[in-house]
Amino acid sequence: MNYLAHLHIAKRCNSQLMGNLLADFVRGKPDGRFNPDTTQAIYLHRFVDSYIDNLPAIQSCRSLFPKSLYRFSAIALDIFWDHALVHHWQHFSSDAFSRFIENAEDACVDAARQENYPLPENYLRLSSRMWREGWIESYQDIHTLPFVLQRMSTRSPRMAPLAETADTLLTYRQPLLDAFVPIYEDVLQAALQFRKQQA
Repeated sequence: MNYLAHLHIAKRCNSQLMGNLLADFVRGKPDGRFNPDTTQAIYLHRFVDSYIDNLPAIQSCRSLFPKSLYRFSAIALDIFWDHALVHHWQHFSSDAFSRFIENAEDACVDAARQENYPLPENYLRLSSRMWREGWIESYQDIHTLPFVLQRMSTRSPRMAPLAETADTLLTYRQPLLDAFVPIYEDVLQAALQFRKQQA
């Protein structure tokens, strides 16, 4: 799951939104390094990532990619799922999409101000750009995804093939959109159960 899905899951689970975004920038145990709400949110994000990676339905989706790109398919699907969530937004949320994004940004900014520990600089830079440049809103358009994957592929030489995964996402857009609803319903239920265990 990518930015939008983690924010949406966080809200549904009454978990701190900022921590669910921050998780990708934190290595090792977060305990004692952030406020308790932030720490719990990081663990929720990690649970969601682990849970979805092990779903049989995800393996079926990954099998759509050429064998040469299989190792990059999970990353490509993470990006696609945000597009799918926007596409199916009314199925999963009673909030207007634009209002959700506004509230999510406010919640993340407020949590960052209230955090008693220093936040990673790379998270602060990405978060600032993401909200300022409207990255999440841009995922409404399927044709944004090739640009996103191309940009991500330049992070290191070994990531270069990631740009090629866009063709599969475009070719199989409808089957992947259809697959998303039961996958996401499953993930939401598992996340809610995990959150109850955290309480």
